[in-house]
Amino acid sequence: MTACPIALFIAAIRSRASRLAAVSSYRVAATGAEPRASDSARTTTTRSYGPPRTDNSSPADTMRAFFTRSPLTRTLPASIACAARERVLKNLAAHSHLSNRTADGVAFSMPNSIRYHVAGALCAAIVTAPTPGAAQTVTPVEQRIRAHVEANTESAIALLERSVNINSGTMNKAGVEAVGMLFAGELQSLGFRTSWIAMPPVVNRAGHLVAERQPRRRRGRAAPLRILLIGHLDTVFEGEGQQFVRTDSIGTGAGTSDMKGGIVVMVQALKALASVGALDDMHVIVVLTGDEENAGDPMELARDDLIRAARRSDLVLSFEGGSDSTAVVARRGSSDWVLAVTARQYHSSGMFREGAGYGAIYEAARVLTEFRTALAGQPLLSFSPGVIVGGEKVSYDTTMMTGTASGKTNIVPPSAFVHGDLRFITEGQLDSARTVMREIVARSLPGTSSAIHFSKSYYPAMAPTPANYSLVATYDTVSRALGYAPVVGNDPGRRGAGDISFVAPIIPGLDGLGVFGSGEHSPREAIDLTSLPKQTARAALLMYRLTRDSERTRRRLMVN
Repeated sequence: MTACPIALFIAAIRSRASRLAAVSSYRVAATGAEPRASDSARTTTTRSYGPPRTDNSSPADTMRAFFTRSPLTRTLPASIACAARERVLKNLAAHSHLSNRTADGVAFSMPNSIRYHVAGALCAAIVTAPTPGAAQTVTPVEQRIRAHVEANTESAIALLERSVNINSGTMNKAGVEAVGMLFAGELQSLGFRTSWIAMPPVVNRAGHLVAERQPRRRRGRAAPLRILLIGHLDTVFEGEGQQFVRTDSIGTGAGTSDMKGGIVVMVQALKALASVGALDDMHVIVVLTGDEENAGDPMELARDDLIRAARRSDLVLSFEGGSDSTAVVARRGSSDWVLAVTARQYHSSGMFREGAGYGAIYEAARVLTEFRTALAGQPLLSFSPGVIVGGEKVSYDTTMMTGTASGKTNIVPPSAFVHGDLRFITEGQLDSARTVMREIVARSLPGTSSAIHFSKSYYPAMAPTPANYSLVATYDTVSRALGYAPVVGNDPGRRGAGDISFVAPIIPGLDGLGVFGSGEHSPREAIDLTSLPKQTARAALLMYRLTRDSERTRRRLMVN
């Protein structure tokens, strides 16, 4: 019966130590310039970049192996939680095709330290879940916050419509900045100072909106909690034709749920807090990136402003798409790869013979098939060939992800390209998958030659730390108090990469606070408009309760 407290103690120490190490070792290529401040709320364009400070570390270097096989859906008794730890490990090992390590006699492909983190996450559920006597009602001030949210639902929908009708595909730099200016105006009306941080030409992206509101100084009170709120201005699709259309309680259009709807939730929650004077006691930084869907390179420069803001914050809340009963405590990382295949060009009558070989397209098909055979089924690992071109004359742009191909039916095709992504939960899993993929690529068919390139910059994974589960517990209490469904931490396998992963090694956080929707990354993207006031009220009360006693919140997050 004493094993679980010991496991919790070890997990807490390791969690805290890894966060402190992340803060001290996490260095990126940085600009020497900060946004210029002004005496009044206005937008400042920052375009100068100083000499870079370089380091061999990367966002991925600070990640640690925290994950569970399944989301935690209930509070477990101590004895069951500790027993579950070993079951999780054995189940993971049993389903791993890359198992090459052992832990207490169990084959397992992840670092041994993951055993402590799994136990920590399980035991954290016991200490962070609301107690039976926790308040499940809203206070009079919270009732006023909720009333403000509901009274302004139509204005929220109008703001969403204006933002969606501005085309802001990642490479539409003018459109991304225009959406940024729209939300800058909303934040300025609340007393935020805003800056548009333009990216240098090498990054080839529009830039980011950074806004900050300082708290009102009060003697004798603890320093206010510093909250970082993040989102992104860009959408997946470029071009016109996906304007906002409202049909009853459904709204369609590019960015409705991913994630202009989430930014509207953020802005409306801040307005509701301001309506009761609560915003005066909060220190809030907002960072809205302009290239989340297709991040600029080098990533260290593209995410420098976000990381700087995290270093000045106590916690981060992200407003990617949400759900009724889960919040995001973990995200998988994402890395791109490009397969390039060359082959002998020959008359098609010689296909498969020694002189002609197999051609580039058959070789690409072989590689993809062996990827699937060798790697499918690895827990929380996925890989997808998103674009393929092949033929006699082939060109491909890895930035725009567009290509052309031409050829004839009577030739052995000499060229092919495949561009895909790789999703992972730990650095160990990423390295193992890349090793297997390189080995497969090296076994080229006769008459062909293949090479694979993995991007140096990539989205790291967001670990499901106990501190993140602590934030879920508060969010769950808020949801129940509002009369909504209970909320638990998510299954990492159901969420893709996100900007919150870059700051997760520095501060605890929670994602998935945005609207409910469907069809993301497709022409069918839609938002459930009834989720706007629900998610706004949840977010507003979450921030309100976290900031009522800043010191208590800080202590709780550090303990976890």
